[in-house]
Amino acid sequence: MTDIIKSIRFVILAIASVLQVQLVSGDELDLSVVQLLQTKCVNCHDDLKAAAGGGVDNLLKLDELAAGYLDADSPADSYLLELTIGESASMPKRKMKNLEWNGPLSESEQETLNRWILRGGPAEDTVEDLSGRQRELISQAEVVELIADDLHTLAGTQLQNARYLTISNLHNNSTISDRELDVYRAAIVKTLNSLSRSTEVLGLDTSNATHKLIALDNDRTIFRFDLHVIGWTRQDWDRVAQHDPFGIVHTSGSGKKMSELTNTEIPVLRADWFVFVTLQPPLYHELIGIPKSLEELETQLGIDRLNSIKERHVARAGMESSKVSVNNRLLERIPMNKTSGAYHLSYDFASNDGVQNLFENPLGPEGALDTEHIFQHDGGEVIYNLPNGFQAYMLITAKGDRLDTAPQAIVSDSTMPGGVIINGISCLSCHYQGMKPETGVPRLQTLDEIRQATLDNFRRFNRKDRELIKELYPKHEEFLVLLESDRERFLKAMKEAGIEQIDAEEPARALFDRFAKDLDLATVAAEFGLTQEQMKERMNRESETRLLLQRIQRGTLKRQLFLEEFAEVANLTGQGEVRDSKELPMPFFGDKVPESTAVAEFVNPAKVLIPGETGVNLIDAENRTGQLQVELWTADNQKSFEENEVLAFRARANEDCFLTVVSIDPEGEISLLLPNEWHPEFTLKKGQTATIPTKEMGFEFFAMPPHGQTIVKVIATKRKLVIKGADSETLRQKGIVSLGNAKAIGVREAVAENKQPVLLTSQKLEELFAANEWATAVLTVVTRAPEIP
Repeated sequence: MTDIIKSIRFVILAIASVLQVQLVSGDELDLSVVQLLQTKCVNCHDDLKAAAGGGVDNLLKLDELAAGYLDADSPADSYLLELTIGESASMPKRKMKNLEWNGPLSESEQETLNRWILRGGPAEDTVEDLSGRQRELISQAEVVELIADDLHTLAGTQLQNARYLTISNLHNNSTISDRELDVYRAAIVKTLNSLSRSTEVLGLDTSNATHKLIALDNDRTIFRFDLHVIGWTRQDWDRVAQHDPFGIVHTSGSGKKMSELTNTEIPVLRADWFVFVTLQPPLYHELIGIPKSLEELETQLGIDRLNSIKERHVARAGMESSKVSVNNRLLERIPMNKTSGAYHLSYDFASNDGVQNLFENPLGPEGALDTEHIFQHDGGEVIYNLPNGFQAYMLITAKGDRLDTAPQAIVSDSTMPGGVIINGISCLSCHYQGMKPETGVPRLQTLDEIRQATLDNFRRFNRKDRELIKELYPKHEEFLVLLESDRERFLKAMKEAGIEQIDAEEPARALFDRFAKDLDLATVAAEFGLTQEQMKERMNRESETRLLLQRIQRGTLKRQLFLEEFAEVANLTGQGEVRDSKELPMPFFGDKVPESTAVAEFVNPAKVLIPGETGVNLIDAENRTGQLQVELWTADNQKSFEENEVLAFRARANEDCFLTVVSIDPEGEISLLLPNEWHPEFTLKKGQTATIPTKEMGFEFFAMPPHGQTIVKVIATKRKLVIKGADSETLRQKGIVSLGNAKAIGVREAVAENKQPVLLTSQKLEELFAANEWATAVLTVVTRAPEIP
């Protein structure tokens, strides 16, 4: 037993080292709390990322846990105390649906956590200062000089293929910690490997890989790599660089020499922008070589899918619901012939009825098998191994047409604003350990529910059908072995690249999100290698930039707007003239998702609801990347509700705010869920996780017709949103219904009928609040008719 305790202590200390959280030997309380969290909580929360209860992950970051769940002024009133200690404690759970958890806490564990909470969280010397030390600024001129000097040490093809990525702008930002910078360095190498067409693995400068990044400076902010290592041509690089909005024109000196030596206008790009644009369409598809159709991709990979099914050379697993899919889902694995690895395809469905019910029809798709039990799917996701062991992704319609984003009526990404799945970044960040689910995750036990359920259904399936099912759907343990072999291939490539996964924090997604965030003055100054005072002084010189500075100082500046203004700011602040760049059709900044031309073919358009098309300003308005952030999810992350089943939502924000909640039913009608007659005002405290409604609020939400996909939206505002300015007739004309006639999600008092509802507002939120004073979040649920016995 002593050896086991020592082993656990070693694991905890190792994890703390990876996180750069300095656990001081003298502070045994912090060490005990980390051990408690690792034993009781991390296996569900950190491993399941945003699918964990309340979307809470990275629990071992003690400072962030304290900031979100401890009341600094009154520790005894902390929400973490309410959640975990006492008879009413709800976490950690013993069991949630079919997932076995590790609760509850023992008396001694409760006592330990209670002491830690009442102390106010981690000791001052336990957690590294995440505000980051004051680092010496690196100017763009210094970056150019260092690159020019480096190029003079190269010759031949090594010189011609030398390209550079830099995080100097992030290094200049003192609000970014050293640990975060390490994550961003890992993001660079993971992105390059994920876009590679080579069998070689490119490693971090600190790795043991044969080919690796070369750091030009002691601070490791400027990295050189060779295009040939990732199988790129110089034209591939130029295809990306032509869109660079930050490229400065160099007509003399080191800048001109840098371009001449590499025979390209822009041999250096900002890593945050590079990751942001290359991990989403169209560049993601172009750089890897993902064609426009599934048929072309399978030919390219040497896959004959339908023949593989006929020859029983596939392995399948089916489930009633998954982490990303609302309805039942089928996974299919085919070994790859041209390269080592495997080809995975998911079959996704718009419903669970008829030919879309896998438990009744598990033997599709059409054209593969001679059977009456063929399913008809609506689309899917492809995952396959690149030659270097990393993974590539493709989203498709039922016909096999490539998609940029997946329709949210079928699948969604709870970690992305609006729940949208973007091919590339969404897939890569979800599959941060390769194929899912990961080893040790409880839902592995329900990965396949089709095989046994269909084999036991003698009334529907005859002997021939059952034999076919046995051949296509291997035993649970056999499929897990295949899945694990695919994961190990990916993890081996990650290890060779020197990428250490920090819990569920995927590095490329972290850098993607960093670039998409709104900018404050510290970030803007860092972009130019200036102090905040220097930035203010230079922007105040001209009226064109003075107004922009005032907007930044009032709150934050959206990244999209900053890109539009960057050239002018760079010129007026003496940074230089920005070269013309070609605009991309995407990228996604968390506002409205560009619709793919193939979306209409994915599902019946009548079943697809997209927020922002109702014509009502309260519904249209979106703000998800500002300073104020709000999250919304269902209790226990339940996605589907039977008629009359009670619903509860949970919300959390990073600042004190007021909440308004609305819903859009499957027929496009809108209802105001909160505030209402029983709860006319709802306030949310910074870091607090609130349940809506609680029993004390005097009302409840319940599922009702029309059944199908319902969108729920929360609007968080720094001041109370006055709900007025629209009469009943106007609301009806815009498709808004009152609470008394609410559809899909109803609101009712336990013992009385609904009273006169409060009305929505037709005023624009952008006009009522500054950009940093409001935020939105959206989730999707499904209501369904009661099952007939």
